[in-house]
This record gives sequence, C-alpha cells and structure tokens, in this order.
Amino acid sequence: MKTMRKLMKTALLALGVWAAVPTSYAQLEVFLEPVRKDYVLGENVKLKITIINHTDSSVALTNTPGRCWLHMDIRRNGDMSSVAQNSVPRYPNLTLSPGSRRSYEVELRPYYDLRHEGLHRAVATVRLPDMTTTYSSNVATFNLTSGGEVQSFRVQARGLRLQISLRSLMIDGKSTLFGQVTNADTRIVYGACYMGQYLGFMRPKVILDRAQNLHMLCQSTPKFFTYSVMDTYGRRREYKVMQQTGGIVDLVSTGGGIRCVGVAPYVKPKGEKSHYHSATERP
Repeated sequence: MKTMRKLMKTALLALGVWAAVPTSYAQLEVFLEPVRKDYVLGENVKLKITIINHTDSSVALTNTPGRCWLHMDIRRNGDMSSVAQNSVPRYPNLTLSPGSRRSYEVELRPYYDLRHEGLHRAVATVRLPDMTTTYSSNVATFNLTSGGEVQSFRVQARGLRLQISLRSLMIDGKSTLFGQVTNADTRIVYGACYMGQYLGFMRPKVILDRAQNLHMLCQSTPKFFTYSVMDTYGRRREYKVMQQTGGIVDLVSTGGGIRCVGVAPYVKPKGEKSHYHSATERP
C-alpha cells in the first residue's frame, strides 16, 4: 500500500512538472508559396510565407545576435548546394497570439545569388529563441527565365556596355512584357522589371531617351494602353495606364524628351471599380 501511494505521488509530481513547462515553444505550422511561378531573370523574386500558431500561448519570434529567426534555403534544380547569400536579411521580430496566423511576402533577390536560369526550390525554416527548436515549411518552387526577346539595344552607360531589352513572358495565361538590363560583355543581369500586359493588336512602341532609359507603350486591353519607363539599372521609374484619344498611337522623341502620341493618362471616374490592375503590376 505504501508502495502504491509512493508511485501515485511520483506520478502526480511528474504531471505537475510537465504542466509547468511553458508552451511558448509548442507547434507552429509554416507554409511557403511563390507570389508567381515564373520570374524574368533579374526581377525581385517574392515568396509568401504563412505561419500558424496552433497553441494556446503567444509565440515570440525574435532575432538573436548573428542569427535571424527566419532562414531561407534555396537550391537550383540539379544542384546539391544551396544558393549563395549576398547578405544576411534581417526580418522584423514577430509575435503570434494563440491560434493566430500571419502572412507576408519575403523578397529574395537583395540577399541571394539568383543570376542563373532554371527551376529553384525554396524551404523556409522558423527558429525559436531557444536556439534549438525549428519548424520547416513545404518546398516552394519558382522558375527563373529570360523569356522571349521583343526588342533589344546595345548602349554605353555608366562606363559599361549594356544590353537593354524588352522581353515577353506568359504570366497566368497572359502575355506580359518586362524590361531587362544585362552587361553585354559578362552577360550578368543587373536587373529586370514588369512593364505591362500586352495585347497583340499592335506591336509595342519602344524607344530610348538620351539617358538610355527604356520607354515602352503597348496596348494592354481593347480599351487601355500601358506606358512604362525603365532605367539602366533595370528599375521601373514610371508606370501609367493610358486611354486612346484618337489618331495614331505612338512614342516620339522630341527636344523635351519622349512623348506619348494618341493617348492620355486614364483618370478613373470617382466610385468606379477597377478591372484592369493585377498582381503582376506591383513594383
């Protein structure tokens, strides 16, 4: 009888110790998905990460000296080693309340060496402040490609020989145009950006200004046109939705710069819902 009481006492003590263990480091669920499946080489690739706290306690995700709470492992298909990091990202600290879910986009190009075409695989790992507990996501895939060349220019800018191109790529079943800047000698891509959706009723109008910026005007829907400008770093500097005013639609070079002819900036009437913009139009 004494032995039985002793065993019950030991079991209760053990149960009390287990119940006292904080649940802050309990189970998390991590999902990862690309914002788009296909990116033009030189674009800023973005992945969407979702973290779900399945516990009844708050979970604090904080950076520690020399180590961030979120780690991204990226590999090109066929390569055993991870893609090299150019710099270490610093993600903001995050607190998840009990049962909550948080989603946000992670930019990859500023931190990872994404200069090769091909299918890439990414896994996100969340590290808890205890330095040992981790939770990893599913594998998310995205493809880097140069797409098809629409028009290309060889220029001298910033003391370099550059190739400035307008390229096409199918995004969600729609023809889409991107600008891309490449070193003409080393073939290193300096940058790329979204320029607009493309409806094949007329060939895109493309012209360079005196600073070698690429100006593009294309028809994006039966009603709307898109005017975009990209600089020699591959960054989009201007983006406007245009509407035809009559006559021939064109881009012309004048003494004052580049001018759109036959179109004017579209001003959405107050209260009208937009059916034109899409996720690919984000900078």
